Amino acid sequence: MRQIILSSLLRITCLPVGHVTFIFFAVILAGCASKEPVAISIAEPVPESSPQYEELKNEILRLEKIITEKDELIRNQKMQQQSQAHALRETNKEATRTQVKLHRLATKPSTASAIAEVEAGLEHLKQAKTSAFDQILIIQVQRLLETATSFYSKDQYAAAMNHIAQANNFIALISDQNRKRVTHIDHFQLEFHVPVKLRTIKNAFLRKEPNQYAQVLRTLKKGTAVTAIANQGPWLRIQFSGNQGWMLHTMLERDESRNP
Repeated sequence: MRQIILSSLLRITCLPVGHVTFIFFAVILAGCASKEPVAISIAEPVPESSPQYEELKNEILRLEKIITEKDELIRNQKMQQQSQAHALRETNKEATRTQVKLHRLATKPSTASAIAEVEAGLEHLKQAKTSAFDQILIIQVQRLLETATSFYSKDQYAAAMNHIAQANNFIALISDQNRKRVTHIDHFQLEFHVPVKLRTIKNAFLRKEPNQYAQVLRTLKKGTAVTAIANQGPWLRIQFSGNQGWMLHTMLERDESRNP
């Protein structure tokens, strides 16, 4: 092998200088072409945890914990409200059943006592200063009392007590000052045993529900004759041309020409 290399070198030295330079240049190019490219890996720097990053992370965890606690509180409150509503419905049902039972078991003395209490309450209302709307309710109390007295004279004590119970509801309604305000508080709806003839004192809205934001069914002109068939707080349910709706009592007055 050494002899081959020496003989090759001797041949090269015998060549002209230009040929020798060309041969060396070719050998260098061949050596460069035979080398494989070396892959250079660049390591990405690992981000350092800054104090601001840690503070933001802790704040996010704190807020998430607060939201979880609030959600749990809301769920508990909803469950309590549902439980209270259920208990209230059951209480109302029991009170209604008790009232019906008492009416069925009504006797002559108990009915007479109830009638006397309504008479005393009615007399007190007549002496007190009341609004035009309260005068309408007082008329209802008077008619209910008369009907109850008629049933009593016929020994129909249960029917008499039913009318006395509604008369007491109207007396309580007249005495309740809070119901004169237009609010969103739910009031009991009282049906009128005897419809009341009324008329509008000004142009007034007839609404779908007893609420000042409820849909307006139509506008009634001043002096329009209507019939009140129920009451709920400051609202009256009235009939007009075969239609029904709700109107504030301040828009109505008793129609003397249509009432006995």
